[in-house]
Amino acid sequence: MTATSETAGASLFDLTGHIAAVIGGTGVLGGALCHGLAGAGASIAVMGRSSERADARVAALRAQGATADAILLDASDRLSAEAARRTVEERLGPVDILVNAAGVNSATPFFEIDLEEWHRILDTNLTSVLIACQVFGRAMVERAQGGTIINISSTSSEIPLSRVLTYSVSKAGVNIITRYLARELAPHRIRVNAIVPGFFPAEQNRRLL
Repeated sequence: MTATSETAGASLFDLTGHIAAVIGGTGVLGGALCHGLAGAGASIAVMGRSSERADARVAALRAQGATADAILLDASDRLSAEAARRTVEERLGPVDILVNAAGVNSATPFFEIDLEEWHRILDTNLTSVLIACQVFGRAMVERAQGGTIINISSTSSEIPLSRVLTYSVSKAGVNIITRYLARELAPHRIRVNAIVPGFFPAEQNRRLL
């Protein structure tokens, strides 16, 4: 029996049986990605620092008919990431889709940026991606079943925009990690890509907009 174009298109985007860990799933963009992946059939681990926001996101996903669970995570801490990975595996199963969507921003002028702000933004936006790709990526390699890693970058990673230097530096780093891992993990059938959105109303950039 030959599949019609409609059924072929549906199967192309069918994620039934897949487990997606969305780091930053409590945010605006990460939350939208949670719902999109769930709509395609994936089970969702909503990961973030706020239990209240994670629980609210999970409730919305379950109302959508999805399988979802909230898992607390400090994305910039390796021990927290390792514990979160084990929890996802216990509750939902092994992760084969990783989304790195954690992010913070600041509108501090260049000469007023202090090291506390610099490290806070880099740790949240960039170090977290390194840690998650190591923790979840290694597990994907060891299972030898392939997988997908999606990193959230920004148009400001390539274009110098006013008053978002640290954020731009962090997202430029995300681009490099993505390109490096795309080559590094390709032999293991793990696809690594980045989404580079423009401006949209989110908590981290609402004041800027």
